[in-house]
This record gives sequence, structure tokens and C-alpha cells, in this order.
Amino acid sequence: MSAAPVTAPSPPAFRARGIPPLPLLTLINFFNYLDRQVVYGMTPHIQKTFELSYERLGSLASANLFVFAISSLISGPIADRVGPRKVIFTGILVWSIATIGSALSTSFPMLLFFRALVGVGEGAYGPSANTLLCADAPPEKRGRALGVYNIGMALGGTSGLVLGTVLAPVVGWRGVFWIAGGPSVLLTILAAFIAAPDRLEREKTQPARAYLLSTPYILAVAGGVTATFGASALIFWVRTLIIEQRGVGTTFASIYMAFVGLFCGAGGVIVGGFMGDALNRRTRGGHALTIGISMLLATPVGILALTTAHIPAFLALTAASSFLLSVYNGPAAAVIDELGPPRYAATLQAVSMFSLHVFGNTPAPWAVGRIMDRLHVPVSVGLQAAMVAFGLSAVLFLILARKQRNLPSYH
Repeated sequence: MSAAPVTAPSPPAFRARGIPPLPLLTLINFFNYLDRQVVYGMTPHIQKTFELSYERLGSLASANLFVFAISSLISGPIADRVGPRKVIFTGILVWSIATIGSALSTSFPMLLFFRALVGVGEGAYGPSANTLLCADAPPEKRGRALGVYNIGMALGGTSGLVLGTVLAPVVGWRGVFWIAGGPSVLLTILAAFIAAPDRLEREKTQPARAYLLSTPYILAVAGGVTATFGASALIFWVRTLIIEQRGVGTTFASIYMAFVGLFCGAGGVIVGGFMGDALNRRTRGGHALTIGISMLLATPVGILALTTAHIPAFLALTAASSFLLSVYNGPAAAVIDELGPPRYAATLQAVSMFSLHVFGNTPAPWAVGRIMDRLHVPVSVGLQAAMVAFGLSAVLFLILARKQRNLPSYH
């Protein structure tokens, strides 16, 4: 099923007064991912404090991601009605309060509640931030704008892991939450002055479901789900792979993972944004084509990394595959934005984000662990499931790129 063609000229970028969206939202995205992933570096300390099983410990991540997905789904249509600035402000306020609440937690149920509340704020923030950036940047520069924005994701996620790992033994896990949550309070104030219209006025179009049920949108979401499944599995199990199975020392492994996150991850995001824009100027569907090509290249590189026993080759191939896989994060939101009119931009982003987290992010670590338990195989074999997911994602985005050549322009 495909939405009927709607052709409209590119709307002029808004000229609201205030703080420019791109630098501020990039900084906010840094703390978004720092606040989310800082807990992953402190799990042994939290586990010891509350005497938790591994299953209950893992629920900290599951609760955050599931609530994040629900909040994303709800916040998109709200942002389309009231404007992205109000939703962004509310989201940051909620997650900053929840991060500080995590520091004050005196029981595991209390900590679990506040980590879920972090998901509420972050889920409200994500779709609106993507929508505002797509509205602010001209079509030919959207990929690079989103690439710059997602540097915050790459750097913030890595910094959160390192911050939790390094500082928790020194200041305690509660102290780390104070350090992580404090700056977000200031960002809440700054977000109130971000340059954005009160609401993005939209022309009359078909109902939102016509675009949500279109074949190109379903392809984009399915490609994102499979890519997110692979990425989530790798992020969760990479420490086990490098330290436990490959026998790399903890100190060197920490430095190596920081390097991969900061340079390969951020570098891939930037390259993806610029490459997507460049290909999009040459052909319709250039952003999807960029993702498809990068996934297609990353899949065999990742398979080689998982199967080689030579440690230097393993580390080099892992870094290369991380770079190629990070290309996805640059143009991904731009792909979604291209598949419907601006009136439903936040709704399209929200449904996509919900699907990625519920069907891709949340089950991936469990699924790989189950493969390892049932088949009695090491993590390097279990993670081949992630490589299959990346290969499928490549096929879906390449098909989407082909279909986009015949789609109308909504912007």
C-alpha cells in the first residue's frame, strides 16, 4: 500500500529567534545518551548494593528501553500538535529529574522506577529533536545536520560507559548519577530558548496512516529494526567478546572501546550524513542508498572480525565494522522524514523510534544470550545473528532506495 503522491515546494526554513537548534540539540543528545548508558558501567556496584540477580539487574536496561519506546510513540503526535519545543523542554526536564532521583534511590524498586522515568523523558525528546532538525535544515543538508547531531549519541554513549566504569569505584554509583544529571538541569533551561516555532504549520494531506502503512515506510522501519537489533547485540556483548573470549586485558580493552566509540562511531556518523546528502543530490533515495551500501560492506567485515583468532586483525576489523555500521546513524532520520509530509513528521519519527526499540533494541541482548545458552557456543558465534541482521538491513534499505526514485517529494 502506498500513499498517494503529494508534491509541494520546499518550505522556507523558519527564522524563529533563540539559540540555534543544531549545536544545542547536539549537546543535549550527548547528555541524553550519557544519562542512559552511564548505568551500564556501574552494574557491578549496583548489583552489590541491592544484592541483585543478573536477571533483575538486566531489568534496569529493559525498563528504560521499553518505557522509552512507549514514550516515543505517544510524544510524536503531541509534538505535531503543540510544536517540538514544548515537548523537547518537557522531555529534558523529566529525564534530568529522574537521573537525580536515581542518585537518591534507597531501594531497587525506587531505582527501577527512576530509570524507567528517564525513558519517559528521553522518549519524548527524540522524535521532536529529529523533527525540529529536519525542519530547520534545507533538504540538501539534512543528512549532515543529523550526522552532526548524532555525534552527541556516539560521544555521549561512550562517555557514559567510561564515566560509570571509572568513577563508580571512586565516588560511588550514586555520586556518578549526580555528576551525570546535574548538567541536564541547565540544559532544560537552555531548551526553553531554542529557536523553534510554537508549532510547525502544515498543509492538508491524507491521514497519517496512509504514510505509516506505505510500502517505503514499512521498508525503512524494518531496515531500522534489523540494524538496531544488530547494534544492540554488539553493544551489550562486546565487553564479553573482547575481554572474556579474546583475552584482551581490561585496561587496554577499555581504552580500545573508548577509541572505537569516540573515533570510529563519531566518524561513521559524520561520513554517513555527508555521504547521504551527496548521493541524495545525484539520485532520489540517496540517504537510504548510503545506509544500504554501508551495511552491505560492514556485514562481511564483521563476520571476519568474529571468526579470526588473530588479535590484531580482530581489533582492526572490529574498528572498521564499527565505522561502517555507524554510517547508519547519520542519514537514518532523514530517510524517515522523506517518506511523508511535514505535517506528520514527528508522528513518523515516533512510530519508527518505537518500533526500533521494541522490536530491535530490547530483544537483541536476550536473543544472542539464548543462542549461546541453547547451542552452547561462544559469544563470537552467537553474535553472528547480529551479522545476519545487518545483512538483511542492507537488502531492505537498497530496495527502499530503488523505490524512492518513483516517490513524490513531500518537502
